[in-house]
Amino acid sequence: MDPAAPGRFHTLQEAFKSSSHCILTSCSRELVRRSFPSFTDAERERLYRMLIRVMKSMHANIEEEFDELCQTRQVASALDKIDEFEEEQNLDVLASEKTSIEEVEEKVSRAKKDEIEHLKGLLKKAEESNNALKARVELLKKGEDSTASRDLLNKLTQLNSECVREQ
Repeated sequence: MDPAAPGRFHTLQEAFKSSSHCILTSCSRELVRRSFPSFTDAERERLYRMLIRVMKSMHANIEEEFDELCQTRQVASALDKIDEFEEEQNLDVLASEKTSIEEVEEKVSRAKKDEIEHLKGLLKKAEESNNALKARVELLKKGEDSTASRDLLNKLTQLNSECVREQ
C-alpha cells in the first residue's frame, strides 16, 4: 500500500487518522488530579504518564491495523480504480460533447454547400436570361424583328420573372 497515494485513498487515510486522534486525545494533568483525589501527587503523575503512553500506543496500533486492513482488502487499488473510472466517465462526456460539435459543424457545412448550389442555379438562370436578352437586343438593332423573336422574348421575360420570384 502506497501511503502517499493521491486521490480517494489518501483522503480516507487522513480522515481516519484525524478521527482516531480526536477519539484518543490525551487528558490533562488537571483532569487526572480531579479524577483521582485520593491518590498522592506522585501516583497521579505516574498514572498520567502511563495514560499518555497507553494513548500513544493505541494510536500507533490502530493506525497500523487500519493500514494492514486496507492492504489486505486492497482498498488503495479499489479506490484507484474508482478514480480511473470517474476520470474515464469525465473524458467520455467530453468526447460526446466533441462529437456533438462535429455533428453541428458537419450540418452547417452541408447547409452552406446546399445554399451555394442553389445560388449557382439562380446565377445560371440569370446568365441565360441575360444572354437571351442580349441576343434579342442585337436582333432588334439589326431590325430583324420576327415572330420567333417575340416568342423568345416572351420566354425570356417569363424566365426572368421566375428568377426574381425565387430570389
